Amino acid sequence: MHSVSKKSIFKFLKQEFVLVIATLLAIISCFFVPVSKAYLDYIDFRVLSLLFCLMLIVAGFRSVGFFYVLSEKLFHFAHTIRSSALVFILLCFFSSMLITNDVALILFVPLSIFSLKHLLTKKQLILLIVFETIAANLGSMFTPIGNPQNLYIFSTYQMNIVSFFKTMFPYTAISFLLLLVSTLLFPKTAITDKMITHTGKDLKKYAFQYLFLSLLFFLTITTVVRITPFEITLTACSFVLFFVNRKLFLQVDYCLLGTFIALFIFVGNMGQISFIQDTINRVVVNNEVLTSILLSQIISNVPATLLLSHFTQNSTALLVGVNLGGLGTLIASMASLISYKFYVKEKESSGFLYFLIFTLFNILFLGVLFFLPKAPGI
Repeated sequence: MHSVSKKSIFKFLKQEFVLVIATLLAIISCFFVPVSKAYLDYIDFRVLSLLFCLMLIVAGFRSVGFFYVLSEKLFHFAHTIRSSALVFILLCFFSSMLITNDVALILFVPLSIFSLKHLLTKKQLILLIVFETIAANLGSMFTPIGNPQNLYIFSTYQMNIVSFFKTMFPYTAISFLLLLVSTLLFPKTAITDKMITHTGKDLKKYAFQYLFLSLLFFLTITTVVRITPFEITLTACSFVLFFVNRKLFLQVDYCLLGTFIALFIFVGNMGQISFIQDTINRVVVNNEVLTSILLSQIISNVPATLLLSHFTQNSTALLVGVNLGGLGTLIASMASLISYKFYVKEKESSGFLYFLIFTLFNILFLGVLFFLPKAPGI
């Protein structure tokens, strides 16, 4: 029993090390800034509420098999290994804009491995997963709800939705073209026996749930663009889904929410220490993009966003920097670890080879996107 508990604790620490580190940093920071009611001002409850609602809604769509049915329909257009790889890569790219990069990878990476691993060599399978990961990280940067850092920046700086899309469109468009070119690395071998996961679910049977989920998703979008107060959206999502399918609450990533709370406290406290504030101010101002990219490689782009947002008013540059910062190392975007975990579970997987290929193509994509002509003020 003792060994089982130790294994469980070790497994938790391994899977949620970002939460653990964030919590430790928050606790340490409390020694420099005494705990008080002011801590509540650090926490952005609007962002937390939106994340919670989006995770609930996505879990609902997943529970009725919507995403698997969608992928099955799209897969029928693929008749070669190259076109099949393209389908899954683009699924990750476009779906991440609405359901976030980590959820897109959770949904489609396992499905692509199951469907295509018997048709691909070891290197080709790694390439597929790497490009799916890059696609999810880059596709998600196009919308305010595509990833946590976008939601936070859009909400905190009260960005205009039009300027947000104008800023991110060039990077998203170039990313799309780069992904299309990348699929040329896959052979045009014809597929005669496709192994596709069939859920056996008929969306018509879940029309009632689908209707409610769609309405709640629309309501959440209105909150993102500041039409509906987050309190109303949070209440509506919680109340409706509790009665529609209360099991969905068990699928919410509460560790991610806890990580955000810990980071809010840590970053808030750091902003109260004059020495740290002065140091970061000198480094960040007028260097937001490069600083964001470099810091993301070490602590990942979500913590980097929370930290740097206290030291710059240039939301556009910060937005570009932390999104490009998701490329690079395996921890630059925490969503990248999701794909890696799925891959290493496969027989005869090579973590070292995956790391090399992942790093190579991430650096290539980052290099191209970083040297794009910048808009004034970035």
